[in-house]
Amino acid sequence: MEKECVRHVLRRFHELEKERRTWEAQWQEISRVMLPAKGKWSEESHNKGWKKHGAIVDSTALYALRILAAGMHGGLSSPARPWFRFALKDKALEKAEGVGKWLQDTQERVHAVLSGSNFYPTVHAHYAELAAFGTACFLIEEDSDEVIRCRNLTVGEYYLDCDARGRVDTLYRTVSMTARQIAERFADYPDIIRESAEKDSLQAFTVIHAIEPRAEYDPRKIGAKNRRFASYYVLQGQGSFLLEEDGYEEFPACCPRWDVTGQDVYGRGPGMDALPDVNMLQRMRQDGLEALELEIKPPMNVSNSLRSQGGQFSLRPGYANFVDANTQGPAITPTYQIQANLQALDAYLQQIRQQIGEHFYKDLFLLLSRSDKRMTAAEVYERNAEKLLMLGPTLERLRSELFQPLIQRVLGIMKRNGKILPVPDILKGREWEIEMQSSLALAQKSSDISAIENIMAFAGSMARVNPDVLDNLDMDEMLVHNAKLLGVPLSLLRGKDKVALMREARRQEQAKIMQEQKAWEMLEKGVSTAKSLSEVDLQGKNMASALFADMQKGTGGSVPSDTAQAQSADNPDMPQEREKRPQGNYADKTAQA
Repeated sequence: MEKECVRHVLRRFHELEKERRTWEAQWQEISRVMLPAKGKWSEESHNKGWKKHGAIVDSTALYALRILAAGMHGGLSSPARPWFRFALKDKALEKAEGVGKWLQDTQERVHAVLSGSNFYPTVHAHYAELAAFGTACFLIEEDSDEVIRCRNLTVGEYYLDCDARGRVDTLYRTVSMTARQIAERFADYPDIIRESAEKDSLQAFTVIHAIEPRAEYDPRKIGAKNRRFASYYVLQGQGSFLLEEDGYEEFPACCPRWDVTGQDVYGRGPGMDALPDVNMLQRMRQDGLEALELEIKPPMNVSNSLRSQGGQFSLRPGYANFVDANTQGPAITPTYQIQANLQALDAYLQQIRQQIGEHFYKDLFLLLSRSDKRMTAAEVYERNAEKLLMLGPTLERLRSELFQPLIQRVLGIMKRNGKILPVPDILKGREWEIEMQSSLALAQKSSDISAIENIMAFAGSMARVNPDVLDNLDMDEMLVHNAKLLGVPLSLLRGKDKVALMREARRQEQAKIMQEQKAWEMLEKGVSTAKSLSEVDLQGKNMASALFADMQKGTGGSVPSDTAQAQSADNPDMPQEREKRPQGNYADKTAQA
């Protein structure tokens, strides 16, 4: 079984190696003039500090790549602020009580794990390779101390393959490991490793690490051989020994591509587009330096008469050359004079540098440093909306090929280690999604916020003529939508049920106040009526007293309290206690009456 597994890994490795060979020449050229510190083309270069910048005369591309990597790191995955949030495809469910808080808590736990690991230094280097070579890759392994541990793989070190849907699901890589490292890492290894570890522990060996979907596995069973993705470590050469067979529940590698042409496995990035300009800049800069050197130190014609002096002459400043004064003409003259137009050359070099900067979006990522400091962030984003739209397809591909696999892998590891709270029953079986909340993602969404503000202003102006037009706007949905666009945590928004209860309590309170006010108005109206009746004279009695007497006869001596209270206010002779008069403003009015 082991021999069959080793044969499969070696056969598959050679297939992927042959498939990748057509990309290597271009990658090596990009590495030579843009990222000389990146790229691994042979196992002999392992841990070697050779000088690698010899082919670079002008470092414009290297500087532009650094700006791009820093800009993407700060704009997409900044450790200083939350750059993603969990959401549900069923948006109405997000408003249920407790759901938003659980999503927010899980999001904060994932951010804490990423901050406590080496993820952020890894992803920063990841962006530079992604832009230069069009493809980048790093591994996410489980770690007992930091929960996760990331390992950045450089171009030339890995081999990829995709499934039928175009998603990267296979990773083969070569690892240069010393005999000591192999003996510490694996439990089973051949005798040659044991002997090398005793004699020369730094002797390097090549190990193939293969990660691919397992053809047959049972998710109900427990064990490394029943996980979704298989992992094999095979010692290349020395009999091709199987060092370890393991597995992963999720694909452990993030392998985003900047842009993909057709069914290509590897991507293409700005580095490939900028390569002609970078090569031209290197050649022209070299030619300009040579022209300047020829103008300053041109080649010289030396008289043969100086040979008799044993060649004792020099072109260094302040050096005295002794020549025969009787010879015709000077003994040392320039072969030709160079009059290079260095100003025109420099202007053209600046134009090429600007083109290289545009390839790597330098003007976009240096936007804040070059803009007016008095502008708000929203104004800056609006003025550069067309530049952000150029990154739109790339940001969407990064969401699906980098951030979503990353979060799913981290969540899987955290769940198996008990690092997240149990999923609420209402969320079980629901589909999740990841929404980007980085500054670049929010800047792209700023157009939606502006559109909502514009329709609100337009509706407000129309409401002056017809207030019913406001019935078309769902204010609650607009508020929640804007909060999501601005990256406001869901835990800061009340749930839909709680909002409904608050509004019902407010409605009941307002109804109670209106009922009390109506009762006081009716009482005040009754007092005013009683006062008017008391002023009518009916043969020595006022009309109010007469009506009161008739009411007593008709009701058996009982009088409604409100009427009796009103009459007692107008007629002090009526047997009513003055302490029972209404208090406040109405009591004053009654007393006056």
